[in-house]
Amino acid sequence: MAPDDISRREAERLRGLAEDARVARTFEVLADRGALWVWGDEDEILFTEDARRTTLLPIWPYATVARLENEGEVDGEHAIRIPLEVFLAEWLPQLADDDAGISIFPVEERNTSVVTLDEFRSRMTAALRLN
Repeated sequence: MAPDDISRREAERLRGLAEDARVARTFEVLADRGALWVWGDEDEILFTEDARRTTLLPIWPYATVARLENEGEVDGEHAIRIPLEVFLAEWLPQLADDDAGISIFPVEERNTSVVTLDEFRSRMTAALRLN
């Protein structure tokens, strides 16, 4: 299991941000740290669906916020670190094959931003240029 990478207090503060602010912060952190976090176990990764039944991969900028969102729901599941380079090269093509989207920093009881794979790549490229 990944250790806390930010304090629980900071994680709660980030979870309380408005949707647009959570998304902007996510891209900043990914560009700075070179990794993102998903939730799952050794056998599978958590996916969700939106109201249109589109398959979505939830991602978080920190293990701590992923843990706060999912911890205790299923035994053995935990935050999984994915290097950004691997995500862009390997995960995005697979998500495209699966016709999936990405849910950015979802927080229970709050709206989440869903982006297409092209939008994700574009915003990530812009964030990396700024970093």
